[in-house]
Amino acid sequence: MNVRHALLGVVVLLSGVSAHAGICDAKFFHNGGLIEITGKGIVQVNARMTFSHVKKTGKQSCQAQVKGNASYALFGLLTGAAELDHVLTANDLQAKLIKSGPGQTAEAEAFDMQMVSIFGYGTVIKAPGQRLAPQNFRLAIGDPRKGPTTALTVRVGEKIVGTRQSIDTALGPQLCWPVRYPRGTEQTMANIRGVVIAIPAVQSYVTDWYCPAVSLVMKQEIEQAGQRAVIEVKTVR
Repeated sequence: MNVRHALLGVVVLLSGVSAHAGICDAKFFHNGGLIEITGKGIVQVNARMTFSHVKKTGKQSCQAQVKGNASYALFGLLTGAAELDHVLTANDLQAKLIKSGPGQTAEAEAFDMQMVSIFGYGTVIKAPGQRLAPQNFRLAIGDPRKGPTTALTVRVGEKIVGTRQSIDTALGPQLCWPVRYPRGTEQTMANIRGVVIAIPAVQSYVTDWYCPAVSLVMKQEIEQAGQRAVIEVKTVR
């Protein structure tokens, strides 16, 4: 999960090439481009992103406006919705989502793309056994239009790359890297329908399936206390 008001994680690179080469030349990176995401299980997600004002900003950089909407339900308790309005920039090995408007950043947004790591990891995946650095971030769970949100700290452990495998995706069979890591949230208090309750710490284990040919994490599998969730990219065009 990822203060950004909540989940998209939902994360830009090709195997052996820069993030710019992946996202700037990706199937969805054009005016009218579309990505749709759904999730079922203990993490339920529905998100839709459209791309406009797409342009190259340099030899190894590009930019686009990303708009859309998202709704989610976490562990049967926390729910929320958000409108997405960001500028996506890619430069060398990094991609950033910046909330539209002066002085705004993704930290103030209600729905975070990091939760599903859809655009990659900001580094080159080269081989099985490769390790990617841990990270921490914050989410603000809830719909700010309807009431207070809940701040949630997310700690993502070291990521370990597995052996590439062929998986079925919305774009047909793809050869993808499994990237596995632990992900935990700290205990917090949440205002749910006017009642303040304690939300316990949650530890989950995640596998991202990053598919370099399409420059996207096409599927994320989550396991937490014997329960599972699957988040998938369902539409790319």
